[in-house]
Amino acid sequence: MLLEKCRLDDFVGAVSVHCFYGVWSTPAAGLFLQGNLFEAHQILVQLIGIAATFIWVFFAKLIMYSLIKASIGLRVNTMHQYRGLDLTEHGEVGYPEFNNDAAYKIDHVKDLQKL
Repeated sequence: MLLEKCRLDDFVGAVSVHCFYGVWSTPAAGLFLQGNLFEAHQILVQLIGIAATFIWVFFAKLIMYSLIKASIGLRVNTMHQYRGLDLTEHGEVGYPEFNNDAAYKIDHVKDLQKL
């Protein structure tokens, strides 16, 4: 819900599953350590692990996405995005139960290109 309110593009829920629950499960391993519940040193080690992972991933992604954006771009054009990349790249509709007609109609694509 938070990602949707912030209007972040994560329609498969990868951030919710891997980031939020990963951040919770890492200190939880220190909080609920068998035989040594709520040990401050273990929890601190887990929090340092979260911080180190965040710093590494943030800067690695920043460099990677900057290079991709500068070379080939991050987004496909509006028509391909509207039709879906299954059709554009593979010549078939990947999810026929969702908006099957949109893959073959071009009338609405012209309206999207104006955006």
